[in-house]
Amino acid sequence: MMNKYSILLILPLLALSASAFAAAVGNVYPLPKGYQTWESLQKEMQALSSKHPDLVTLRVIGFSGTEKLPIHALCIGTPDARRKVLIIGQHHGSEVLGVETALAWARELAVNYKHSGKIKKILAEFEFTIIPTLNPEGYRVVTSGQYQFKRKNNQETDGRKGLDWRTDGVDLNRNYPVFWEQGAVVPGSHENFKGSTPMSEAEVKASVLLAQENNFELAIFFHSSATGAYSEKIFLPAIDSSVPSQKERYDSLLRFAQAYAKRTRKAFGGGRYEVATGPSSREGNARNYFFHIHYTGAFLVEIGGINPDGISVIHPPDKMRKSITGMHVKALRNQFYRFSRGKL
Repeated sequence: MMNKYSILLILPLLALSASAFAAAVGNVYPLPKGYQTWESLQKEMQALSSKHPDLVTLRVIGFSGTEKLPIHALCIGTPDARRKVLIIGQHHGSEVLGVETALAWARELAVNYKHSGKIKKILAEFEFTIIPTLNPEGYRVVTSGQYQFKRKNNQETDGRKGLDWRTDGVDLNRNYPVFWEQGAVVPGSHENFKGSTPMSEAEVKASVLLAQENNFELAIFFHSSATGAYSEKIFLPAIDSSVPSQKERYDSLLRFAQAYAKRTRKAFGGGRYEVATGPSSREGNARNYFFHIHYTGAFLVEIGGINPDGISVIHPPDKMRKSITGMHVKALRNQFYRFSRGKL
């Protein structure tokens, strides 16, 4: 039987245990049931299109290079919308939070259009093309519970027979046809292998063709930093500041990114997202391609978080997944509402 002294001894231990539990929030794999799988993602996109046919169109913009999986785009807008925005949730298979965020934003637009004055104003001005995943092969591997850290597509590149999820594949976000030759030369087994030639991958070809067909004013790409080195930061394209027209476009994009960062809380420890300063990578990534080739304002958002133990959390428990995606949906809604009557 416990006396009052025993209880007094236990209370600090309980407090310590609760604190340790909070610090222990980390990655969960296989992914919790609340996450989309490749199969459920297809059904969800079809449902959005079927339930909101006047607002949502589901397109296949291409197929993956090895397994020929469809790459879907949700086109959401009204006939009056004149400004086009592209959102890609995922280039790297393991970075599933971007898929969840892109899909949550599509739901927000489609489901709440009739009930929200903000959404009506946004969609009167902007048409959104939302691609939850540009890497369906990597995404299928990760969400099926087969391999947590599958980053690249399923192209055989490591020089050995048979597909190895750990080493085979091309990093799609280094395969774009801009600054490709300036990217690091690494073997086919490396996680950042940029491919044998620029735009060698069918997935990137689909993205490039989409860019050629549309005059996107803005493109947002979601990623998640597995190491934590880039977590909860926004990265802009590389620029040549000696070119006045380029500097003007960059400064406008910087203002938009800074406003987005201020609207977005970090997952752990308080504070807001930051816009990375200093020179950006000159390599064949999506933001460089869209900015330099198509004059699209383009930036990358690294979502996830660093927990109190210093661990990068990119596959959080379901409750935290909902919190993170909800926070970004709120930031997107407020940001596009704010800019629905002006330049980005």
